[in-house]
Amino acid sequence: MIGVFLAEQVFADGIEDNASFAFMDVNIKGDEKETSVPDRGELGMKRMVVENYARIVDKKIFYLETVGSEGIPVVFVHGNFASSTWFEPSLEILPERFKGYAIDLPSFGRSDRLEEISIDNYANYVIDFILEMEADGVVLVGHSLGGAVAQSVVIKRPDLIDRVILVDPAPPDGLITPEEVYPYLEMYKGNRELLKKALMGVMPTRKEDDFLERLVDDALLMDEKCFVENARALDRYDFGDELKKTEVPHLVIVGKLDQIITEEMARRFEKLVKNIEVKVLQEYGHSVIVENTELFMEMFIDFTD
Repeated sequence: MIGVFLAEQVFADGIEDNASFAFMDVNIKGDEKETSVPDRGELGMKRMVVENYARIVDKKIFYLETVGSEGIPVVFVHGNFASSTWFEPSLEILPERFKGYAIDLPSFGRSDRLEEISIDNYANYVIDFILEMEADGVVLVGHSLGGAVAQSVVIKRPDLIDRVILVDPAPPDGLITPEEVYPYLEMYKGNRELLKKALMGVMPTRKEDDFLERLVDDALLMDEKCFVENARALDRYDFGDELKKTEVPHLVIVGKLDQIITEEMARRFEKLVKNIEVKVLQEYGHSVIVENTELFMEMFIDFTD
């Protein structure tokens, strides 16, 4: 998540209990629209996922990885107020031909803390993680703030990346948080109930359950300075000119019910990236990765085939 939660969003009561599994697929190169319902396809039995740590430069970085496969590497990068746990369901159903990794960015979850908070700094640790894993031809997946990090990674080291999937990403020219919102971000520090309401707001089609409680616990692990500094970091970049140079194929996914990232923001990528596809999910919010993981994985498989 990005964490730009206006007061009316945080305290909203209208969380839906049910969601359609249909989605609208809109190709940015034309006006054709296609509605489809996913089947399991390659999605089989749950894979084993294990916890691990890696020493990346000067920091200890926590990550999850799939067991039993040395296939195409996939690196998942979470958003604000988040952690690798957000991608645990994706790792569990990732097809066997892929080797999956989901990291806790530094200053999040169980990873060490950063002295300087910036999107580029986060990206440097993702790059060094990829190099430490000796991964090549990576499928890079970034959600929300992690989408901004993924943009920085592909700009810095396109030689390492085969494809990029951005899920409700921060836009290519940055995301401005109004000054009046910052006091609300400060209020989240140590306040489990407010954080829980905020997380529920970005996954409006997911019912409250034990997994949500785990996500709230992980949100509380984020370095306190990041509650404000991540929003500042999202305001300080503009990758527009650099993205025009990339040849790496991109898939951008955005939920129509997302109250943080609009379809217009997601479509800014079409003016910059040559090889790109946009999918607009009519029935989902900011977090299809946890609202409907199987649907997300079907789109992942389609894009990587």
